[in-house]
Amino acid sequence: MELRTIVTKRWIGFFLLFFIIWYPSSLLLLTIYQITLIPILSIALNMLTPLLSLLIGYLYFRHARNDWTARLVTGFGWVILMFFFAGLLVKPVYGYDWTSIVNLGVINMNWINVVAIVIAGVVAHKPALQEA
Repeated sequence: MELRTIVTKRWIGFFLLFFIIWYPSSLLLLTIYQITLIPILSIALNMLTPLLSLLIGYLYFRHARNDWTARLVTGFGWVILMFFFAGLLVKPVYGYDWTSIVNLGVINMNWINVVAIVIAGVVAHKPALQEA
């Protein structure tokens, strides 16, 4: 199967690296923002996930398949897994039901993360400029 060549231990490991950095960072930023209401923290919170997606995606794709299928599977796969694991943590961390994070607004905000991962895949395999 083609999916087996994309979803490997390395793919899962990079997703876990992404999630382990993203979840505590976003929780910390959100908590500090809610306490202080400093506007720059809201901007940082909204930029954290796409920038982290771009960075981890770039690091992953430097040694991964160079095709659109791999990029799209990685982009959508990581975002779906991010929703799944974040959903598991909503009740113990925030005390809300997992359905509180699954709504059109939250899903709509996450398209940029898929785009960031796909862009990372393209940039990671862009040929170096040759000197004239």
